[in-house]
Amino acid sequence: MNRRFIGPGVLIIGVMAVNIRGAGTNAADEAAIRKLIATADQVSSSITGISRLPNGIFWSGAIKRPIVGSQKGIPMDPSDAPNRVSQKTRMEPQRIVVADSRDLAYEYSTGTLEYDLANGEHKTKEVALLRVWQKQSGQWKQTALFSRAFDE
Repeated sequence: MNRRFIGPGVLIIGVMAVNIRGAGTNAADEAAIRKLIATADQVSSSITGISRLPNGIFWSGAIKRPIVGSQKGIPMDPSDAPNRVSQKTRMEPQRIVVADSRDLAYEYSTGTLEYDLANGEHKTKEVALLRVWQKQSGQWKQTALFSRAFDE
């Protein structure tokens, strides 16, 4: 008699597990992306120190329109960006969501941008970014990034 109730109970738990999974719960892929961000923070900048796809998009507060692919000569906004001699970014991912297909993900991060100007002045800004990741040949690469300082 107890066996009749075991089958439906297992079926209900199985259905609930499938529904709970959803996008963004792939811990291994999320950890791989977090590691790339942390490594880039240590080396140079989590904005510029990450592998990008050649046809990717980059847009930050320092430029007037997005850079698409390896496009050169993008006009800068009237800011101190062209006078920077060093730059360091520390980002803290707030949310990383991996698609069920496990080949696309997006990340929302906040952090700080610190840089020195040619005149010796040091500046620090609080920033946020939204980044899209694509997995190619088993490696996560940035395919789009939008970054903006909170005070701009």
